[in-house]
Amino acid sequence: MDTFNTIVEFLNDFVFYVQMKWNQTNRFLRALFLVLVFELQIYPTRKLGFRCNDSSLSYPFYGDTISWKWLLAVCSLAPLLVMLIVEQVCQDKEKARKRSLRWFREYMFGYLVNLAFVQFLKTMMGCPRPHFFHTCLPKEALTCKESEFVTKYTCTKTNSDWLYQSDRSFPSGHTSLAVHSALFIIYYLHRRVPNAAHSIIVKILQTITLAVAVWCGVSRIMDRRHHKGDVMVGALIGFAVLVYTTHTLCNKFKCRSDPPTNDDEGEIPLE
Repeated sequence: MDTFNTIVEFLNDFVFYVQMKWNQTNRFLRALFLVLVFELQIYPTRKLGFRCNDSSLSYPFYGDTISWKWLLAVCSLAPLLVMLIVEQVCQDKEKARKRSLRWFREYMFGYLVNLAFVQFLKTMMGCPRPHFFHTCLPKEALTCKESEFVTKYTCTKTNSDWLYQSDRSFPSGHTSLAVHSALFIIYYLHRRVPNAAHSIIVKILQTITLAVAVWCGVSRIMDRRHHKGDVMVGALIGFAVLVYTTHTLCNKFKCRSDPPTNDDEGEIPLE
């Protein structure tokens, strides 16, 4: 009995210590840690399975129109570049860099939250991609009959570089990050450029930004990397995280020197 109490006491102290260290850790490190945990799959994951002779999983894999490296680079740097230019040209130049970096910091935290949530869903859902049979080549697909649903399978194409990605279709991370980044820029321009609603240049920039995000989502379907539902849910996740980023983290890009509006009543200024 004493041994049992000692073990329980040790576990309680260990949990308390881990919780204390977790709370003391920088929020960016916590978010990045979760991203790595989900991406590296260092915990038990789930495989949804597949239906035999499913034509929606039988497409060949040809690669990505938009690589993940380009996606991460553009989604990380584009908002910062836009904010630096707009704050320098249209707002108080003395505080332009400070404001831009502060809002960029909050954007990047929302970016990591978005990425962590998407990776979590991918590993927990385990949905096969449209090129599942091509990159996985499960041996069960050779013996199953008609529309039989296979819950457990073993991939035989072990030399495929995209093997571990073959069952991570839902939701679309490309679409989620692209929508989050594009809508962030669109809303920022709306809030920070004087008379943005009447500016042709701003409207053109917003239209181009939205078109790029839509193109990214459509390319995931055309490349047979995702199903349509994956892309739609990815866009919804990106929009939800965008609202959290702009309204909670960035306080709607409101500064003390800006004139108040009806929508901003009762808000706490950022500076």
